[in-house]
Amino acid sequence: MAQEAGLQALALTDHDSIGGIKEILSDVQSFPIAFVTGVEISCEPPREFKYLGSIHMLGYGFSLYNPELNAVLARAVRAREERNPKIIEKLNQLGFDISMAEVVTRFGAQQTGRPHIASLMVEKGYAKSFKEVFDLYMGKDKPAYVEKYKVSCKDAIKLILDAGGVPVLAHPGLLKFRDEKGLPDFVGDLVAAGLQGLEVYYTDHCQQEQRMLASLANRYNLLTTGGSDFHGSFNEGVDLGRGTGHLKVGMSVFKALMARLASLRSRPRLELLEHHLNYQFNDLSLLSNALCHRSFLNENQERCQTDNERLEFLGDAVVGLCVGQMLMTADPSKKEGELSKLRSTLVSETGLARMARQLDLGRHIQLGKGEFFSGGTDKDSILSDTFEAVVAALYLDGGFDAVNTILKRLFKAPVETILATEKTADYKSFIQEYAQEHYGKTPDYRVEREMGPDHDKTFEISITVDTLKAVGRGKTKKAAAQDAARNALTILMPQSL
Repeated sequence: MAQEAGLQALALTDHDSIGGIKEILSDVQSFPIAFVTGVEISCEPPREFKYLGSIHMLGYGFSLYNPELNAVLARAVRAREERNPKIIEKLNQLGFDISMAEVVTRFGAQQTGRPHIASLMVEKGYAKSFKEVFDLYMGKDKPAYVEKYKVSCKDAIKLILDAGGVPVLAHPGLLKFRDEKGLPDFVGDLVAAGLQGLEVYYTDHCQQEQRMLASLANRYNLLTTGGSDFHGSFNEGVDLGRGTGHLKVGMSVFKALMARLASLRSRPRLELLEHHLNYQFNDLSLLSNALCHRSFLNENQERCQTDNERLEFLGDAVVGLCVGQMLMTADPSKKEGELSKLRSTLVSETGLARMARQLDLGRHIQLGKGEFFSGGTDKDSILSDTFEAVVAALYLDGGFDAVNTILKRLFKAPVETILATEKTADYKSFIQEYAQEHYGKTPDYRVEREMGPDHDKTFEISITVDTLKAVGRGKTKKAAAQDAARNALTILMPQSL
């Protein structure tokens, strides 16, 4: 749709959610359109501007994996889910026959909100237009209005900045201040909190408002951004990137935004990474070195003495040792071949990149311009290598006990998951495929013995594959069958285990 509209750059700014970005991120990269992450956070204004009601704060270019931002947005989603039934209840009290089940059936359960309820009201003939529903029933101070979850403007700005993004005040021209000084004073307060831009070019801003807002942005050295407020069928007459037809947002706006993002990234926020690691470095230069990619070193010889590749080498050994110890402790019955197989899965490029995202590591990596603009902060290869480098920095700074404690916390859930999955799903399916391919029939399982009291039985089950027979034991029949299948595979394919 964006390509058909002739757009060169795009940001998706859903209200209080980044779920849509996560869905389209891999697809959008295949189109010749520059893409930047976005969100629109519902905010509570400062006390002196309480009369403004809800403020919307845009965030651009932030990390999708920042845990604090994700936690706040998840809370907003939960609050919306609780808010919608209350709106429906009020509409019912006003005499409208509408239910939450109808809304979900019509639009789906994901991200259902007031626009969906209003649209269904129109479809059922309770109002002539989307706007009428809000003007009469669901708008602020109307009979079916329910207050929504909001964070303070200052908290929203900090969340976006801490996630590596640029906070921008959305559609300021729509805010109704009590006097002419209101907007400049309000923007000044937000600038003091870290505001980086104003949405100057907006569908409902006239040219006079745009000129006034551009002047205000220049006064505070703020970015100017633009948005069409495209909502598909929920906002008829508003086209993606074009608004109602007069909206023009130049590519220079996007380039200025990316330059500001690069400027913010050039100021390391190592204390945030220390917070996510739950560790404070004695020598921060070790952590800085761990985050220096060779592409950054090539362009910034004066800022980075060496890249992180030597640290990657050391970190690989430390991760392997710690994860191997965790696996041995978690399942003492595992043999060397099985442990090696499980460890290689956990410390694979994909596995370590997942750990890096959990720490929001990508936003801290120092990359050259080309690598950065090609999405290097979210590439598995770069994330996994940097994770190993950071582990080495932890080891050199705090010793084995310190890094082992951190890795135990990070790998606890993955180790438990892989052991549970491996115990319940792997061997039976593997040997069934093998038997069908080589013998044209499936294995035969038989319960040979049940040992122990009823509350603590051990089962012994045999498996027959052609002329081969093996036996397994377990506390359940399912576990015993898996053990039997594993023992049979040890004989049939010892190299695979």
